[in-house]
Amino acid sequence: MTASSPRAILAFAVAAALAGCSEGESRMQKGFEDGLKTSFVESFGESCRTAAEGSGAPADVAAKVCKCTADELIKKYSASELIGLSPEMATPVMKSCAAKSGLPI
Repeated sequence: MTASSPRAILAFAVAAALAGCSEGESRMQKGFEDGLKTSFVESFGESCRTAAEGSGAPADVAAKVCKCTADELIKKYSASELIGLSPEMATPVMKSCAAKSGLPI
């Protein structure tokens, strides 16, 4: 072995480790996004159903519209956008889900 061989091996090992870190970071980011979206669906769904039922909507209709809305919102928006979700962002999605459920808008 020449003196440069250990350096070449070390350089390769460092490059491989750094590549692994970026892959790990990507997986970690995806895990964060997925976890946040799962939490959002649960939290939004519960709040939505409570508000809808409090306004007199039947529980089954509220559950259907709220689930549709939560599912569509996580498809449309990133995790960071969901954190700052505004009524202006959510209302059109909710109206679309209500219409799909046969409710007048």
